[in-house]
Amino acid sequence: MFTLLIVVIAIALIFDLVNGFHDAANSIATVVSTKVLTPFQAVVWAAAFNIVAFWVFDMSVGNTVAKTVDASAIDLWVILAGLLAATAWNLFTWWLGIPSSSSHTLIGGFAGAAVAHGGFDVIATGEIIKVVIFIFLAPVIGGVIAFLIAMVTMSRRFFLKFLLVLGGTAGIYFLMAYMVEFMDMKKEMMWITMGMMAIFILAYMYYMLVHGKRQTAMKESNMYKRLQLLSSAAFSLGHGGADSQKVMGIICAALMVYGNMQRDVHQEDKINPNFQISEVMQIEHNDETGHKKKFKPEYGTVEGITFYADGDDIIDVETQEVIFHEEKANEKYAHADKFKDFKQADEALEKLHIYTKGHDIYDAADKELIFKKNQLDTSYSKAGMFVNYVAEAKNDDGAAIIELKEGHKIKTKVNSETMPFWISFGCYLMIGIGTLFGGWKIVKTMGTKITKVTPLEGVCAETAGALTLFTVSQMGIPVSTTHTITGSIIGVGATKRLSAVRWGVTINLLWAWVLTIPVSGLLAALFYYGILLFK
Repeated sequence: MFTLLIVVIAIALIFDLVNGFHDAANSIATVVSTKVLTPFQAVVWAAAFNIVAFWVFDMSVGNTVAKTVDASAIDLWVILAGLLAATAWNLFTWWLGIPSSSSHTLIGGFAGAAVAHGGFDVIATGEIIKVVIFIFLAPVIGGVIAFLIAMVTMSRRFFLKFLLVLGGTAGIYFLMAYMVEFMDMKKEMMWITMGMMAIFILAYMYYMLVHGKRQTAMKESNMYKRLQLLSSAAFSLGHGGADSQKVMGIICAALMVYGNMQRDVHQEDKINPNFQISEVMQIEHNDETGHKKKFKPEYGTVEGITFYADGDDIIDVETQEVIFHEEKANEKYAHADKFKDFKQADEALEKLHIYTKGHDIYDAADKELIFKKNQLDTSYSKAGMFVNYVAEAKNDDGAAIIELKEGHKIKTKVNSETMPFWISFGCYLMIGIGTLFGGWKIVKTMGTKITKVTPLEGVCAETAGALTLFTVSQMGIPVSTTHTITGSIIGVGATKRLSAVRWGVTINLLWAWVLTIPVSGLLAALFYYGILLFK
């Protein structure tokens, strides 16, 4: 079974490589069609920022992909069939020059093989519905943002333009701040986004103030060509971050399946540490004022005392006595003498790592059952961590149980801390290498067939695409880079007149997008049944 795991991982990385050259056109089509960079320079530029995304993005999208299917209800053959189908469809559409979505191909293949294996009950319908909705919503969002940016940029009223840009920047900042606070977005993502916008705006404003009325069409075109280097870099960053995570999610799902299979035969201790994966959990609820709150279990041990953090308090797991409140020691605590200061306790804290089997949650460190569905196992050694989030109830037989309070919900997810380092780095590296071998069939469609793209329009389309990818990816939605940039190009084309967009080409692309998930799903089911014949 370990050999099969290695095969699945290898094919997933090959898919990532294919994704790189399949979707290379997304980030370089406009920058090449406007002759800002040569084809060779463009692919090197895009590949570099694909890899840089490793230090910027988190695992929101990867976690969604990993949870598309119940890992405890499938086997590695399912994932293999899904990957083979996705890779085959990607290569087929690349050969035909159709800019279909690698993201939706992967999800469709994964879900299709899973349904063939265990029926529709094994897939997370809610996640699939979100993906389907964004087949249509992602290009619309990209197109609207691109249209607005283009209209503002083309305006000749400087101060009105300045106010609109200032207002838009402030809006994006507050949106990013909200996502950092409530959606676990990396702070680095916010500052990188705002930094790139600041450079873009300052360069543009400097040009307008210095040249002003003395600008010529040639000078203006050259300015937009320089700015396009920044916008294409931003989109390549978004492409690397959004698409690499999808393959990371598939590999994580494979490791989860492998881990569960080993546990079923009591061989979990023999899993190589480089192939071990866990998750973190959080309990979400609304407080008395209606604000969303999250409890993320963290615990530590100092001189035999096990404690946990909850809000501003550090609490003894066994006695439920407060040890520190707002970093101040509780002198009445019975074992206060065992703690030097708050820093000692704070540094000892570590996140609770778990693994799941169906609806049951286990402590990854000591293999103890924590929750069976929503029922807390009171024999769990650290059950005291959850005392504020559970209540007494009765089961169907009338027996007393301890379960989650009403309105509370457990969410589990994989992140960069709970998976081996090689998964994330390998996926970002492979998509970067793939971009270096990017194909020109799709570049032609993206850069010229949909609408003619000027340097100004290229800047607007790529900036809109990057903003869409950055924000939607942080929501954990596996949005398509292909759909996003296509919608953005249509958006800037519509600023001239709607007839400037070649709607015949656009409608053909839309059909390809709509058919991607069902076709890749059916193909994956056929691959799975074929595998069963020779298994």
